[in-house]
Amino acid sequence: MEKVKKLLSASLILSFALLLLNSCQDDDEVNALDDGVLRVLASNINNTKFENGVENVKTDLSIELVFSHSLDTEKLASALSISSEDGNPVDYALEFTKVNSTVTISGNQGLEYLTTYSVELPSGTYGVNGEAIKDPVSLSFKTEAFTLPVVALSTDVIELKEDSETAVITASLDKTTATDVTINLAFGGSSTLDADYTVSSQSIVIPAGNLTGTTEITTNLDAENDDNETIVVSIDSVENANEGTTQEVTISILQELAPLALKGVMALTWDGSGTNDGKAVHVVANEDIADLSLYSLGVANNGEGTDGIEYTFPAISVSAGDDILVARSPDLISTYFGNCNTEFEHILQANNSISQNGDDAIELFSGITKIETYGDADVDGTGEVWEYKGSWAYKIGREWTYGGVDCSVGSSTTQDSSCTYPICKEALELKGVMALLWDGSGTNGGKAIHVKAIKDIPDLSIYGVGIANNGGGTDGLEFSFPAISVEEGDDILLAREPATLTAYFDSCINEFEHVIESNNSVSQNGDDAIELFKNEVVIETYGDPNVDGTGEGWEYSGTWAYKSGETWTAGILDCAVGSTTTLNSSCPYPLCN
Repeated sequence: MEKVKKLLSASLILSFALLLLNSCQDDDEVNALDDGVLRVLASNINNTKFENGVENVKTDLSIELVFSHSLDTEKLASALSISSEDGNPVDYALEFTKVNSTVTISGNQGLEYLTTYSVELPSGTYGVNGEAIKDPVSLSFKTEAFTLPVVALSTDVIELKEDSETAVITASLDKTTATDVTINLAFGGSSTLDADYTVSSQSIVIPAGNLTGTTEITTNLDAENDDNETIVVSIDSVENANEGTTQEVTISILQELAPLALKGVMALTWDGSGTNDGKAVHVVANEDIADLSLYSLGVANNGEGTDGIEYTFPAISVSAGDDILVARSPDLISTYFGNCNTEFEHILQANNSISQNGDDAIELFSGITKIETYGDADVDGTGEVWEYKGSWAYKIGREWTYGGVDCSVGSSTTQDSSCTYPICKEALELKGVMALLWDGSGTNGGKAIHVKAIKDIPDLSIYGVGIANNGGGTDGLEFSFPAISVEEGDDILLAREPATLTAYFDSCINEFEHVIESNNSVSQNGDDAIELFKNEVVIETYGDPNVDGTGEGWEYSGTWAYKSGETWTAGILDCAVGSTTTLNSSCPYPLCN
């Protein structure tokens, strides 16, 4: 036992001795590191490693020197020097950070191009506790050759409301220059300078030594019911800089709806109708109007120009959302519309001037100012896309759609015509079906259904679709839309693989307000009928559920079918094969045109 105690005691003594030895070695190492010598641990120039003789340095000087100890700032500042190859000193400023162990040198003015400069710090004592640099510091660098700066354009917003909103257009340089840079701008797009918007200046000046300059665009509120418009800002010319790649920014002007707007125009003909019974104009109130007599209509007959105000609305009040029908024969057109006539809050008696035959432009006035026109007052509409003889034209959102010439002929009500007036239709309609195949589409990448809201829909989930495969009859409701709200005019794309189809549609995908992923039931191969449901009841069908579409006029294998107005058109079979986007295919999807 005594022997064990002695061994333990010896072991403890040895361990203590080793601990003391290690402590002494650690102290020696510390003393060896802190040897009183001041060293430059790192050097950077313009955010890159500063190696002696570095070239192509930008003329905006910034040098960082990192020292091993805190510095006596006054001593270092008095000893440090920077000069050019011809001996001229450089004017600079110093900033000390990190307990005064790091110094940043910034030039107070741009350096000369293609010139060699030297940074010198003689040996000496610069540490705050007497640490000294043994060997002098000497680093040289050569500045870049002169090249003009490159200018880029940007905007702080991409959309402006029509009423006095402002966008800031910024021109930026990639480096400063010793002379002012002037960028002369060009303004294009569907909007008109001074009429739709103003600019604070049509040129931007970037003063010497600066990197940016700006101008402002401010929208003007006009009295017209216009479509949304664009402003395209580009560079016309540049002084003392280069444009580099083409610079262009696009801003959309979101038009404010006027209190009263055109919604539809009619020159309907049905079995038993007289010459004037189907002549009517449909307007909608976008806000409460206390006195509707502030507004009026005119018919520009046969392309002979405006006839001015010909019908003035009565002095009644209307509420936001009210649909108002001005008709030559209110009773007869109400009968033609059937139960749908309740969609109009007001049906008003027109005078004889509401005399359009379907080839005449319709003008809406506020006071004496024309605020909206359907068609062209100076063009006879016969044969024009906007002709509505024996038919109607109807505005969904901001887009006019057409029933087709003489589509109401032979009908007894709008519901049994081949072109039901849209206010009488369901709020959602089929617009397109797709079974596209292209390089990279895979089996399902091009399968999609396009629907359009023709009225505001608070809850889209009451609608759904089904695929009647191979002529085997209806399969019923197979997919219900999500419970979201959509607005009149919204285009909705239901896609089996949204990411794949989005890439294929390229910029045209922006034409859809909603892109929704479907389930596996959206499986059409181009010979399958498509059914649209409301509350599980079929309300519209493309194709024939009981017929295999192969070889039929409605087949859309490797392509699409699209409804324009009330008419369906199918693309050429397999027309997307070999394309990479719909835009470069032989059959671009019609919405993209």
